[in-house]
Amino acid sequence: MSVLNVSREGFPMSNAAVEGMITMQPVCDNYELSYIEDVVYCERPEARLCLQIILPIDGRTDRPLIVYIPGSAFHWQNVKERLPQLAYLAQMGFAVAALQYRGSEVAAFPSQTLDAKAGICFMKRHAAEYGIDAEKIVVMGDSSGGHTAMMAAFTCGINELEEPDGEIDSSVRGVIDLYGPVNFTSMNDQPSSQNHYMPDSPEGMELGGVNVLDCPDLARAAAVTTYVSRERDIPPILIFHGTNDELVPFEQSCELFYTLKKSGKDAVFYRVIGAHHGGREFWTSQVLGIVEEFICRVTK
Repeated sequence: MSVLNVSREGFPMSNAAVEGMITMQPVCDNYELSYIEDVVYCERPEARLCLQIILPIDGRTDRPLIVYIPGSAFHWQNVKERLPQLAYLAQMGFAVAALQYRGSEVAAFPSQTLDAKAGICFMKRHAAEYGIDAEKIVVMGDSSGGHTAMMAAFTCGINELEEPDGEIDSSVRGVIDLYGPVNFTSMNDQPSSQNHYMPDSPEGMELGGVNVLDCPDLARAAAVTTYVSRERDIPPILIFHGTNDELVPFEQSCELFYTLKKSGKDAVFYRVIGAHHGGREFWTSQVLGIVEEFICRVTK
C-alpha cells in the first residue's frame, strides 16, 4: 500500500476487528502536558537560578500560572521533588513554574523574597512564549517556600524588598500557603521538635546565621505579619496547616489568620486534622479541588 498523504486529522479510521477486543470511546478529561527543564530566570553571583515549567498542551494563550516555591528549611532546594504533585495542578489546566531560590548557606534574607519576585517578573516577561496571562499569576509554597511565597505576595511595592525590573512589577493575584513559618520570634514559644532561634536553626540561618531573639528588628522585617495592615493592599490568601506539624508550629498559621482577619483581608484557613509537616494529606483531590476553586476565583 502506498503512503497516505493526508493530515493527522484527515487520517481515516480503521474498521479492522478481532474477536474478543473491547471497544471504548475516548474521554479526554485531563490535559496532555509538556515539561521544560531548567529554564534560567536569573543570574546571581552565587548561582544561576532555574524554573521547572509544566504546561498543559491545549493551545491556550491565557492560562493562569502557579509559581510554586518549594520548602527546604531555607536551604538549597530539590526543586524537582514535587514535580509529580505539581503535574496534578497542570492537569487542571494551569501552567506551573517551580522556582529555585538561593539557599541561606550563600544568601540571607531577603534574598529568597527577591528571587521569588525575579521569577514572577521573568514569567510575566515571557507570558506569550508560555501561553499564560501575565495578569493571572498565583504564588504557592510549602514550609519555607510558603514563607517566601507570602513575603513575595505581601511586600509588593516596598522598595527595600523590590528589585528594579523596568516596567514589570511582581504583583500576583493570590497566594497559597502550605504550613509556612510566619513569625520567627513567636515560633520559639510554640510546640515544635526543633529549635527556631539559634544561629544554626533554619530561621537563624535565614537571617544570616544569627540568634533570632538577639535581632528583633531583623526578625520583624522577615515576619509575614509585619506587612499586614488595614492600610496595605495584599492579595487573597489560602492557608493549609496540619494540627500535628512537628517542624512549623500549627500556631503559626493561627497567628497569621488572626492578623489577616483583624485587618479585613481576604483569607481562608483550613486546619488539616492529624497532618504532619509535608504529609500527603496536602496533595489529596479534596485539597487540590479547593486550590483549583481558589485560583479560578482570584484570577477570573
